Amino acid sequence: MAECPMAIDTMTNSLTNITMMVTGNSSLESDIQQLKFLGYGVIGSVVIGLGILGNMINLIVLTRPNLKGVTFVYLSWLATSDLMTLLVSTTSLLRLHGVQPRSFVASLYYAYVELALVNAFMASSVFLVVALTIDRYFSVCLPTRYKEVHNNRRARRAIIVAYVLAFCIYVPICFQKKPIAVHTEKNETIYIACENPTVFNHTGFRFYLLIKEIIVRIGPVIILAILNITIIVTFRRTVRKRRSLLNSSNSSQSNQKESNRKLMEERRLVVLLGGIVILFFVCMTPAAVLTLLNSDHKELEFGFQLFRAIANVLELANFAMNFYVYCLCSSEIRTTFLRLFCCADTQLSEQNCISRLHMENNIQM
Repeated sequence: MAECPMAIDTMTNSLTNITMMVTGNSSLESDIQQLKFLGYGVIGSVVIGLGILGNMINLIVLTRPNLKGVTFVYLSWLATSDLMTLLVSTTSLLRLHGVQPRSFVASLYYAYVELALVNAFMASSVFLVVALTIDRYFSVCLPTRYKEVHNNRRARRAIIVAYVLAFCIYVPICFQKKPIAVHTEKNETIYIACENPTVFNHTGFRFYLLIKEIIVRIGPVIILAILNITIIVTFRRTVRKRRSLLNSSNSSQSNQKESNRKLMEERRLVVLLGGIVILFFVCMTPAAVLTLLNSDHKELEFGFQLFRAIANVLELANFAMNFYVYCLCSSEIRTTFLRLFCCADTQLSEQNCISRLHMENNIQM
């Protein structure tokens, strides 16, 4: 498999020396190829497939007339960003697996477009998650000011800012690589997108990578952790107050059951909010470290390639699982999903389906 000359040595090395070095590491290269096949060809493909399916279902559900409001506007665009991320990532998997097209046109795409495009959609998804969490923070912790931020005008502004900021941040990435012509043993010329050392090794560009990771990954992780911990603490206080009021009042048994059911739903939402923070932190932190360590020079380092595969798959899993996590948080999305895919497409009896929908409608977000 032809790789960038820099993956073996510097670009000034001769092709003969490159061939000798690759031959001496044939066993290592074979292990790396097996790792890439398992990580990207198998696991990565499954993650992307499930993510595309989930986000397509999400968009179908969120476009139903009964799902209107600011929260569903955020979720619709979040699903769009996640879907575009996963679709563009299919070309990234080909590159990571080493089976991407080697034409000159393909090398232009992989050099100047692919990394910037996929990371820009990833960043827009991250920013939308932050905007949605801020909206939820005002709903739970600052209800008196909730209407100031929870409106369509603010939501549209936040969405536009998320996309514009994401794509602007990744403009410099377009210059990180350049097409390189490589002559194979069959006397064929193929083209590979390789790091541009003039740009990649520049101190200013390395500083840019650090700032970018702080804005796109580390910063959002800290913000989400703080906001969601605050939301969880506020929920617990609300639960204690409701229990206290319930125990001190002479409410009927049916009212007590209804209150207990709502408390159980709120407790489940608290767990899910905590899960969102953990999922985001676990999936995004390795990718942030990878960006700072990534280099074509480490193409034949098995340890680095293992970490790279884990980090990339985890990052993809974050965007693939967003739909499933947020769907669990919203009774209205679950109800609409059942109405579309349960009542219409399965053999469940009408009475059972209506009963399930009725139970879901009684559960508030």
